[in-house]
Amino acid sequence: MFNKFKNNNSAGLPALISPNTHVTGQIDCEGELQVDGKVTGDLQVTTLIVGQHGEVHGNIVADTVQIKGTINGNINAQSVHLEVSAKVHGDVAHDTLIIDAGAHLEGKLTHKQAPDNITPIKEQASAQ
Repeated sequence: MFNKFKNNNSAGLPALISPNTHVTGQIDCEGELQVDGKVTGDLQVTTLIVGQHGEVHGNIVADTVQIKGTINGNINAQSVHLEVSAKVHGDVAHDTLIIDAGAHLEGKLTHKQAPDNITPIKEQASAQ
């Protein structure tokens, strides 16, 4: 359908992929994108909201991700919130992560920031 969809959303209104809509291709969005339909392709967005019936089949790079639907791909974001109906099949790299009870996640979790306030156990034991 589309090779590349670009949304430079300066008005503050979210871009919307409505139910019964299937978009194929890479999506770049400098604002908020809400997916209530199906996307096959990679997404690079500021804020992504995947509705309860929304599906993304591709990798996601974002600042903020809120998932209620299904993701088949990796997520790389500052903040990730998996709500109770979320189904994620892929790895999640995050700074902040919230997983509600009932959310389904199959993949590896990676905290992106190096923890500078944690002392390894071996160093802590030898210092005492």
